[in-house]
Amino acid sequence: MNLAWAAGSWLLLSGALGSELRRDGYVLRPPERFHMVRWEPYVGSVAGAVSLDAEATRSLSAALADGEGPEAATMLVSVVERSFSASPSERDDFASAVMQHFQRELGVTLSPERVDRVGGIVPRVEVLGTLREAGQVRTVLVAGLASEGRHAVVVVSAPAVRWESLAPGVRASLDTFRLEATTAPGVVPRRVLGALAGALAGALVASYAAWRRMRAGQGTSEA
Repeated sequence: MNLAWAAGSWLLLSGALGSELRRDGYVLRPPERFHMVRWEPYVGSVAGAVSLDAEATRSLSAALADGEGPEAATMLVSVVERSFSASPSERDDFASAVMQHFQRELGVTLSPERVDRVGGIVPRVEVLGTLREAGQVRTVLVAGLASEGRHAVVVVSAPAVRWESLAPGVRASLDTFRLEATTAPGVVPRRVLGALAGALAGALVASYAAWRRMRAGQGTSEA
């Protein structure tokens, strides 16, 4: 039996995950004891919003923590208006983008420890590393979750001494992630654009045919 699957199933059944979070078109059950924190400090932030495309629109969507002060673990969820497949070819690109994001945009150095591609209903790429913040060593997990058109990035940070106990709950939480259909503005997937174009073309043809029939009927009545 797959140990990661077994651990995740046990966490789901035992209630070790928190209440469902629905926000900006996605659904996620955070680890137990994680709760939304005061939003004001994060307004307009792109912290954790890692993207392979520097021009992509991105924003922080949710900030959670399991306590207060330096010993607390935090979870940031960002939405990036760009497709991400979490394919083997994008694995290394995402890892590189994570390092650049922390260095250039956050001003801290993330020392990578491992990069993994995780399969499942929503495949993802996980980058695990450590950084030093205010004299404290923290473990950081950055996960890019695959989706077409727009995707999410989840960043979890915790004191290194707490990571081993938190890791199973964090990964079980990531397994619950789903990106739902949304009417919010954003990048429209190419296959959706194709369907819309086909529907529009069909509507135009039907309208033109109706107009021709109407004109023909008018000509007959005038005769």
